[in-house]
Amino acid sequence: MTLHFFSAAFRPYDEVARQRAVDALPSIPADDAELQFILEEVRAVLGTPMAMLTIIDHEVQHMPIAIGVQPMTVSRAMAFCPHTMAEPDGVLCVPDLRADSRFSANPMVSGPMGIRYYAGASVMNGLDRVGALCGIDTRPGGPLSSAKRSTLTRLAQAVAAHIGAASRRLD
Repeated sequence: MTLHFFSAAFRPYDEVARQRAVDALPSIPADDAELQFILEEVRAVLGTPMAMLTIIDHEVQHMPIAIGVQPMTVSRAMAFCPHTMAEPDGVLCVPDLRADSRFSANPMVSGPMGIRYYAGASVMNGLDRVGALCGIDTRPGGPLSSAKRSTLTRLAQAVAAHIGAASRRLD
């Protein structure tokens, strides 16, 4: 029997503060028109059939809103987005997940979902990374150009601003 492992992302140095930022987020409705528009922009920029907003909450990754895939909750250890949040600049692109040792044995890559491409940018609440805006595909893709990287980061900032505005309206 051969065992295959995949790597969970490192946790931030102050997970308690990060979790407080997650807890402070408002509920994100799946039919939020502005977020749907942003997800369509992500799909167009990345050329992916699927785009989503994820929130990393304790030991799970919630997907409150998505296009091209049914929103779901997965284990934080299996999720790609915590790796994005661990990147120094908050952006991660993996052109072929099967070719990357961190992900090749991940059940979302090696199993029925067969995800091959991932690109994401961290979403902030204040100074803390709470999730990611990302696109995925079942086909491998290319690296992010500097223009696409910049656009993805700008779209993630727009999500953060929208969520922050919703939070302020609730106060």
